[in-house]
Amino acid sequence: MKAMILSAGRGLRLMPITKHIPKPLVKVGKQTLLERNITLLYQSGITEIIVNGSWLGEKIESFISNIRLEGLKLHYLYEGSEPLGTAGAVYNAMDCNLLFNENFWLVNSDIITNFSLPNISLLNNRVGHLILVPNPEHNPTGDFGLRSDQVLNESEEMLTFSGISFLSCRMFDETTERPSSLVDIFRDKINHNLISGELFLGEWLDVGTVERLNRAHNKFGKN
Repeated sequence: MKAMILSAGRGLRLMPITKHIPKPLVKVGKQTLLERNITLLYQSGITEIIVNGSWLGEKIESFISNIRLEGLKLHYLYEGSEPLGTAGAVYNAMDCNLLFNENFWLVNSDIITNFSLPNISLLNNRVGHLILVPNPEHNPTGDFGLRSDQVLNESEEMLTFSGISFLSCRMFDETTERPSSLVDIFRDKINHNLISGELFLGEWLDVGTVERLNRAHNKFGKN
């Protein structure tokens, strides 16, 4: 099974920390955010991981070149000085033949979680499965609704997208245009009832700002 870790963000909300360190290589405790997510995927049985990069991408490339985990294959994709966006990153991986006619996990590099990737299938012609979490303080209105296992664009009770999803390449092959934002594709497929989801109630934190990075140090810094 393959996975991709989205690692090309500029990390502007973490300035000045990210002036000389790409956001995925910011440390919480003794581990970088990227390392934590590579380990998470590896321990869940992932055998091949694609990591993209843009800002200070050479540091990301150097970092993953030194990771040695038995049976794990790592690929690095440099996107240029400007990131291609969350959907653009997937299209780029497909264009480079690193993703081809298969299902894969997609994970944001700036989250910390104890979510264990389940062995799931996309049923009933669905093209994606989203992991949702209760709304954190920084996203009180949420992103998507959930009725049973069906993801909704609008609902009385909204939830937050965790940055973890299980996707089919068909989601991208069947899109006539190439939007840069993954959420735009999600919303279109949700309108056609093609996205399932589940609510995760375990540990999860989006380390997107200095304040939340400090919270991560307090909560996970000993790990």
